Amino acid sequence: MLPTIWSRPLFLLLLATYLIAACGCESRKSDSSSQTSASRSPEEPPQAEPPPPPPPPHRAYPKSAAKAPTTTAETRQLRANYAVVRVFYATDRMPTGSALAGRFYGGSRAQNEDLQLGTLDVSIPRDHRMGSVERPSVLKLQYREDPEKHVVLLSVTPKSEQQFYGELAAKVDSAPEKNAFVFVHGFDNTFEDAAWRTAQISYDLHFQGAPILYSWPSKGKLSGYTVDEATIDWTAAHLEKFLETVATQSHATTVHLIAHSMGNRALTRALAAIAARHPVPPMFKQVFLAAPDIDVGLFRQLAATFPSAAAHVTLYASSRDKAIIASEKIHQFDRVGDSTHICVVPNIDTIDASAIDTGLIGHAYLSDNRTILSDIFQVMLTGEPPGQRFGMHVITAQETTYWALTP
Repeated sequence: MLPTIWSRPLFLLLLATYLIAACGCESRKSDSSSQTSASRSPEEPPQAEPPPPPPPPHRAYPKSAAKAPTTTAETRQLRANYAVVRVFYATDRMPTGSALAGRFYGGSRAQNEDLQLGTLDVSIPRDHRMGSVERPSVLKLQYREDPEKHVVLLSVTPKSEQQFYGELAAKVDSAPEKNAFVFVHGFDNTFEDAAWRTAQISYDLHFQGAPILYSWPSKGKLSGYTVDEATIDWTAAHLEKFLETVATQSHATTVHLIAHSMGNRALTRALAAIAARHPVPPMFKQVFLAAPDIDVGLFRQLAATFPSAAAHVTLYASSRDKAIIASEKIHQFDRVGDSTHICVVPNIDTIDASAIDTGLIGHAYLSDNRTILSDIFQVMLTGEPPGQRFGMHVITAQETTYWALTP
């Protein structure tokens, strides 16, 4: 029974008001729907509603970035705060069978010794600092990769030989200078490490041609040094064949070569073999040998022939390179990358980079220091000799001439 204040007429009046208001809401929804439908011609079939905009991307990707977006709409959205560098690659590493980009290739040698060819994509954050490979830092409470903050290997796409050289030629043809460079990494590098570094070098050099990574099966760890020494000799023949093919099938009028650390052993051997078969004209333009972990005596033997395979060769060494100093202690012989006893040979410009801030270990100055990158950029662009480049000072000692680079 209703309380006294709730007389039956008042109760019915409130109930009717509620029902009218509810019907009015439904009526407005129906009217809105009717207006949308009425905007079409009666003869037209109803059109599907446009799809909703793509959801915002996850800002934290798994280590491999295997779920990086592939559709055009998603790519445009995600690239607002980072650039993507496409790198062509050749490797004689064995595939691991993993679909994750960062683990696609391991540290084992390919059993059939055939090169695997393909392309890979690497993100470079918009606030990237020249000479840096930005990675997650625990100190910054960063525990996962984010392409907007870090250099990330987004994807690895194997290609057939025909696809690879077709796409490489297309990239070269679209470049203003029709050029390419090949980077050969050093000891203690995984495939992922080398991919990051190649993309970073290309980005920092503002390189508009085709960046190419040659990745040999380094174990990617300090304890694998002696294994890497055996493998770098094994890979030299594969690198030699690959460089010749790039020179003839890439459509590039200019091919530069860059090697770091132990990678110089394979490159100098490959160039010596190429020079013996193709003495003139040189197949390559600028060759950069950074922190070479090579025996000085062996290097002098190879230097009698390999420089003729290129228009110009530049060698960077440092007396502050602790990795090279450690190699000297292991081998009991001088290494080319140590400028304490500078290695100067004909037809090669030797640069002492000891004055450059090369970090704690002092071995990665090829790509970690903007002064070295700027010098490489200038040489690629103009081909100027050291005496005409910024920061170079000539040094003459014991009837030899070399150059010191200062920041």
